[in-house]
Amino acid sequence: MEKNAQSDVGIQLYVKNGTYKELIEIKSVPASGQAGGNLETTTLKSPMKTYIPDRPDTGDMDYTFNYTEANLTKVKEVCDGEEHEFLVKFQDGSGFTYTGQAQVWTNEVSVGSVVEATLHTVPSTAPEIKTSSEITSLITG
Repeated sequence: MEKNAQSDVGIQLYVKNGTYKELIEIKSVPASGQAGGNLETTTLKSPMKTYIPDRPDTGDMDYTFNYTEANLTKVKEVCDGEEHEFLVKFQDGSGFTYTGQAQVWTNEVSVGSVVEATLHTVPSTAPEIKTSSEITSLITG
């Protein structure tokens, strides 16, 4: 029987440093892109408004994780002002890749909560959705 959905269990975030290696365990994954805007092209002769698509927008890509010194140490390695290649692998083995720069910060903390942080990435390339065989090939080299 073919699965018609997958859960969040087992999703992993990798970064490439020679080869792809898991960076840290994460609690959230951003969308792999967002809709681009529209540019209005309506002329005075047009009976209705017309548009063309604007540039695609990668948006910011933020990952939430449990704040520990060990996780912070790993994340700070990619928060160096340089571009890094990121890979997200879903439960079924498929996922997406992109290149971008990263920053890190701690999130708001309140009574009775886990301290979390955010790995904020700004893509310089559009995220590319990959099949499970493509993701496996990238991870195994």
